[in-house]
Amino acid sequence: MNPESKASKIPPQAILMILLIGGSFAADSFLRFPIPGINEPHYLSKAKHYWNPQWGSGDFFLESSNAHSFFYQVMGSLTQWLSLHNTALLGRLVAFLLLAMGWYRLVKVLVPGNWSPLITAWIYLGMVAIGNFSGEWIIGGIESKVFAYGFLFLSLASACEQHWNRAAIYAGLTISWHPVVGIWGVLCGGFSLVCDWYRKRRDFNKATYRQTLRSVISATGLLILCSLPGLIPSIGLLAQGNSEQNFAANYIQVFYRIKHHLDPMDFHLSSYVFYAILLAVWLILKRNEGPSFPNRFFQLFIVGTIGLACIGLLLGAGPRPASEMPYYAFRMSLLKFYPFRLFDALLPIAVTISIVNAFQYWLFQNENTDSKLLLIKKTSLKRMIPLFSFCIFISAIYSAWTFPPVHKMSPAQRTDWIDACRWIKNHTPETALFLTPTHQSDFKWYAQRPEYVTIKDCPQDAAGLIEWNRRLKYLRKWGQNYYNNGFDENAIRVLNNETKITHLLVKRLGPFTTLKPIYQNQTYKVYELP
Repeated sequence: MNPESKASKIPPQAILMILLIGGSFAADSFLRFPIPGINEPHYLSKAKHYWNPQWGSGDFFLESSNAHSFFYQVMGSLTQWLSLHNTALLGRLVAFLLLAMGWYRLVKVLVPGNWSPLITAWIYLGMVAIGNFSGEWIIGGIESKVFAYGFLFLSLASACEQHWNRAAIYAGLTISWHPVVGIWGVLCGGFSLVCDWYRKRRDFNKATYRQTLRSVISATGLLILCSLPGLIPSIGLLAQGNSEQNFAANYIQVFYRIKHHLDPMDFHLSSYVFYAILLAVWLILKRNEGPSFPNRFFQLFIVGTIGLACIGLLLGAGPRPASEMPYYAFRMSLLKFYPFRLFDALLPIAVTISIVNAFQYWLFQNENTDSKLLLIKKTSLKRMIPLFSFCIFISAIYSAWTFPPVHKMSPAQRTDWIDACRWIKNHTPETALFLTPTHQSDFKWYAQRPEYVTIKDCPQDAAGLIEWNRRLKYLRKWGQNYYNNGFDENAIRVLNNETKITHLLVKRLGPFTTLKPIYQNQTYKVYELP
């Protein structure tokens, strides 16, 4: 390890490049994921309630444990001054600027050329528009992991430059914003450094060891200090619940609620094929990259993410139902930590960097040749690469424009949904507790009223997960018990007594023999319970 060197400032000419990268990220985000994005009501409603507990008081999810306290502390403060929509807008812009800064710094270290950071960003956006492996994404709505990836990129860039204290600070901030992204990033970074140390172990002497030890102690202290705001709440969350509760919660989380992120047996075959192709391309192209420390460190970091994904595959592979897998309780207790997350997010970035590096290698390896024809061809190709990457970016933007996000509702139903929610906001008391269609995700965003339970808004502590599952099962059983004979006065009384629900927002549920809607449109009806 080299001693900490002085931090270099971003040159003035880089500001335009960072703004172009951030603008590209923002354009893709706003077109592909209009506000509110799929997770923005989930995160920002929790953040608003964190700062104002009276808002949404009585909502089961809002009053559950806070898994991302640092995000809620920072973004929740904005909700006291701005609407949820404007908070999401400002949050996206700030997060994409941070991502652009991290992207610029990282790519600038790994790829030659002034335009390389923008070119790689455009190619990356085109690549991730095709698909992902385990549902992970970086460019989308605003949530804690978007900030975390920005700081992770800055940490990787600083580590490539061997600015260890700076890298540790950024890594600690990554953990604070999103502990899973940050801790996996630190482990992969540590793996990369250990591998590089083993490669050069014969060159070490006592003086080098002492210098390395001082650097490690200093960087570790800064890492721990900067990670505490996010690490302490996460450790507290994991410590909650007894063994029986943790077992049940792990099963619900891994094999039911977010199995599309955690259970490799649930991933689509097309995702395996796509990422196998990306991995093969990266393994082939990385051989042309130089043996410099930045290249070695980044490549080994990616190998670390591949190793985590392989461990995840081994943990999740087996017969279904999952209870038939040997040691499935232990295996699901590890799968819940998202072992595929960094592999999913960073392999496309590594491939993009290797593609641009391969072009650069081919263009410059014979730059001093006397062949005027070859020089003319390479000069033309140099001009074509930015144009080609821009075409990829435009294609990604066009696909986002042409194929907007798929809602479970038709446009007419979506309009009716928003109208119903806004009527509820204006005509029902703030203390009303609603039963809503369980698969919707933005009732609180528009209606700003508490809900009994929804599929999307799932707590992350063990007791909360179990209660979330109990509530869903209760509603299903209640519906089955009274559906055949109609939802009469007795059914409504039982629901109100056992759940404290005061209002219903329904689409198909009914008929209610003793209730009349207080509001209805073509799709939805609102009922008030006696």
